[in-house]
Amino acid sequence: MLAYNLFRRKGEADLFCAVPEDIPVPAFLTPEAWEYGCSVDIQALSGFDAEAAEISAGANGFYLFHSAS
Repeated sequence: MLAYNLFRRKGEADLFCAVPEDIPVPAFLTPEAWEYGCSVDIQALSGFDAEAAEISAGANGFYLFHSAS
């Protein structure tokens, strides 16, 4: 499983951005708006779709998703 750097949107507790560890962090993930969570295999997180993440990261370099927990 691919490991991702996980960011949480400040003020939006359920909005996350996952960036594969081997891809540079996109410029929109600024410290003012996003906080770094951790580097993790995030398939276990609620709302995380591994297939969608792979497609999105391949096309955009990141995967945005809402977590239900």
